[in-house]
Amino acid sequence: MRQNPLTPKQLESILGDATLTALSGTSEVRLVVLENQEYRLLVLNGAIQSVQHKQYPYALLLPHQVPMLAVLEQLPSAAEVLELGLGGGSAMAHARHYYSTFEWLCVESSAAVISLYFDHFAPEVVLPNQTIVMAEAQQWLRTAPQGRQFDLILCDIYAKVSQPFLELCYVRVKRGGWLVINWLPHLNESEYADPLSTLGIFKGWHVESSKVPGYRNRIYRLQRPLG
Repeated sequence: MRQNPLTPKQLESILGDATLTALSGTSEVRLVVLENQEYRLLVLNGAIQSVQHKQYPYALLLPHQVPMLAVLEQLPSAAEVLELGLGGGSAMAHARHYYSTFEWLCVESSAAVISLYFDHFAPEVVLPNQTIVMAEAQQWLRTAPQGRQFDLILCDIYAKVSQPFLELCYVRVKRGGWLVINWLPHLNESEYADPLSTLGIFKGWHVESSKVPGYRNRIYRLQRPLG
């Protein structure tokens, strides 16, 4: 069953009705799991990172995920996907339901996020072709085996997306492959800055960008040419 993404008003209502299930972190980084009868949420320092429908965990409930993951249907059946940032694992859950043949690697820097995922969001049976690695994303991109590339890199991290980071992503995308970025203006230099404007490396790539209605997020979808 397809579930529509939640509106800001619906999210506000769910938060008001939710109770605390788990708490983790430090004085600077506070992670909580909240839930009500229908939904389970992961929240970082007051910002919602992931929402899971308990009955339909594969549903994409945060609006920015819909344009980000729309490219999945364009990938080959044995596609290799690199996801940067785990959250509550909603992208993996979606792929597990609709694209179970994909080789999916998720890189997450926080041990607390990974622990909360397995305690509260993970399925009872984990697919062997879906793997989670604990590492800082930029460091992993820099030190992964030379020549390893992906049909899709999903960048959905709650952090600044720097030019060196994008350059590392660039070399890991296969010909004809995609780089999809959830751009959060309030975590970067300017709400109106274009993160790709100074990067000549993407010249010749097909680039699409779109605003997420009702939110500050901007989604960038870049496809590397075949030639």
